Amino acid sequence: MFIEREKIMKKRFLSVLMTLLLLMSSVAVFAEETTYTISLENAINMAMEDNPQFVSADAKIKNAEKQVEKAKKDQKNVKGFIRLPANFALVPVKNGYYVEQARIGVESAKREKVKSENALRYDVTQKYYSVKLAEALLSSVQDTYKITEENKKAIDIQFGLGMVSQLDVDNAEYALMQTKAACEKYERNLDVAEESLKIALQIDGQDVKLNLTDGIEFTPFETNVEEDVENAMESRLDVYMLKSTCEQAEKYLKATSALGNNSAEYSAANQTLIQNQYTYTNSKKMIGLSIIAAYNDILNAADSVHLAERNVELKTQEYNVAKIQYDIGMITNTQLTGALSAVTSAKIELENAKLTYKLAVEKYSYEITLGL
Repeated sequence: MFIEREKIMKKRFLSVLMTLLLLMSSVAVFAEETTYTISLENAINMAMEDNPQFVSADAKIKNAEKQVEKAKKDQKNVKGFIRLPANFALVPVKNGYYVEQARIGVESAKREKVKSENALRYDVTQKYYSVKLAEALLSSVQDTYKITEENKKAIDIQFGLGMVSQLDVDNAEYALMQTKAACEKYERNLDVAEESLKIALQIDGQDVKLNLTDGIEFTPFETNVEEDVENAMESRLDVYMLKSTCEQAEKYLKATSALGNNSAEYSAANQTLIQNQYTYTNSKKMIGLSIIAAYNDILNAADSVHLAERNVELKTQEYNVAKIQYDIGMITNTQLTGALSAVTSAKIELENAKLTYKLAVEKYSYEITLGL
């Protein structure tokens, strides 16, 4: 009786153990299938959340604000008559030069943070679409591999019937090997692109898959470049800093006028102002030119997309004709394989052109605000 009870207990224990093992196995499988379904905007938000560089940027803004308060106190403490030239250093303090300089520091720190956010957005956009590009290229070569594999089987049958030579078999086998190598190459490229995006999105873990919902679509882009350049001159960080430097140089020159227009201090301040004005004027022109160049990049990329689309159409037609010619014995298998490779190359060129266009549009949108 005791022995039978012991057997029953052992059976129950084994049953519970097997159940636990099955549950652990299912949990492991579930972990391997963890998938993040992410739009581009989701990806950007994930990268922005709790990002250390923005904590540093906020600290810089707070410090700049404290410098404003300090400059105000220093200005308030300067009272009465200032003895010149011995106490000239107090003149710009009293005139509010350093208060304004500190305010510029606050504004520049705020704009720097936004610029950093823009740079991160653009970086995530690049990495997001790089994954989509890698997926598209892999899909294209996989389709080609299937066709090449079917072609190899057909050649083997034809060889067995004495319809083709050993050279045809060897060429078909080489084409299959070549396409398989391309598939493996693009699989590796996709792995690297996904890992790069995961790092940007602060996603840890090897058993994580990404499902990216936004494709690389071609959308016509139109804008008024002249208006964009004008608006950029008001919003870009680099232009703001150059303009502020000029304005501060003018204020400092005014302060040195208390020493007389023939003083060394006035002469040096005047020279600094002239140099800053030149730098500001020349830099604005170059920045405006860079924005025009960025817009030209969009136009050039759009032309490349249209040409690549047409090339895919032509190469596909050429392959269809080649397939018919091959079926009736007019061309060799090597020529047919060459026509198929041309289609694959054209599709790869199109996908690359679409990504170049997409990123050119994204880059332009940042160049006309605070810059990258």
